[in-house]
Amino acid sequence: MSNNNFDTKVNVASNGNNVNHNGNDRCHCETKNTERKRVKIPRADIYQSNDQVFLEVDMPGVSKENVDIQLENNVMTITGKVTPTPEGWTLVHSESALCDYKRSYELSTDVDFEHITAKMEAGVLRITLPKVQTAKARKIAVCA
Repeated sequence: MSNNNFDTKVNVASNGNNVNHNGNDRCHCETKNTERKRVKIPRADIYQSNDQVFLEVDMPGVSKENVDIQLENNVMTITGKVTPTPEGWTLVHSESALCDYKRSYELSTDVDFEHITAKMEAGVLRITLPKVQTAKARKIAVCA
């Protein structure tokens, strides 16, 4: 992973007790091709069950069309572009920083990468990461 400012590890272990999340809520500038842009690490909640991991990522001001989720080398990178003030309107007061969002999650091999789904609604991105069959917790019967 190239930029540690965006990295968060989501370790989906088969024991069901190992979801590690150590992100923060910084807003900083990212430089790309000499263009500086404010980028914020979005707040996220991570839930885990025996069958899946569920992420809720807050990205207010981002529409479904402006969300991009990339998965490469077990790293899922989420970016969200905030839509500026609508045409015909003038911003007269703002109490929030207008900046885009970016965050990466390192995923374990216990995630079924082919069946990840995402839904964006009311500024909240919900990502479902199903676990592979071998990673699901199960009870083993003891025979006499």
